[in-house]
Amino acid sequence: MTDANPAPTRLVLIRHGESASNAGGWLSGQDTCGGLTALGIAQAEALRDRLSADPQLRPDRVVVSTMRRAVHTAEIAADPIGVEVEQFADLMERTSGEAEGLTIAEYIERYGKPPWTDWATPLSPGGESGAEFAARVTAALDRVAAEGRGRTTWVVCHGGVIMATAIGRWPGAEANGMSDLSTIPLASPMNSSISEWIVEPHGSWRMARFNDHSHLVGISDGDAPPSI
Repeated sequence: MTDANPAPTRLVLIRHGESASNAGGWLSGQDTCGGLTALGIAQAEALRDRLSADPQLRPDRVVVSTMRRAVHTAEIAADPIGVEVEQFADLMERTSGEAEGLTIAEYIERYGKPPWTDWATPLSPGGESGAEFAARVTAALDRVAAEGRGRTTWVVCHGGVIMATAIGRWPGAEANGMSDLSTIPLASPMNSSISEWIVEPHGSWRMARFNDHSHLVGISDGDAPPSI
């Protein structure tokens, strides 16, 4: 029997806590991810306390990028609720290519420009262009939304994933030249912040919140750089 009033789908996008690469200023990928810093762990614990105190945010499923910083954040945040954390490689941050592991200063010296200022081309040979990255994460979140139809899913991921999703779902984004994350008026979400999408039964996406970080009062003095 079909439900006459199907529930909307909720995707709660969570940025990982501060990572070693955020703090140290290097381009980090799957192989070079240094995990969370002590501050990043404290941020994830504050997130855990915030989420566990809000029954409306309790998830039916928790999915996470395969990068160490995201996995550790998800494990801390989901610990009290007893929901298994599922790793999903397509939720990784934009891949850097041969520049992975370079510091920002080393990157500028080698390529003649700061990283993340060019959305059209890959960061370096072997990396993803902005369009390739956006297509990957859009498809990944479409799949997560379809699999969790009518339920709440936590998606523990990265700043680039959250920003690319915010812009990609904006009506007319491509036509209005808003697909370039280096030029849009959108700040990188803070570490361990919460952003939320509501997907209506008919398929439209609505952003319910962006960069909600009230649980970090007294813990974080400012945002981490928008680095991967």
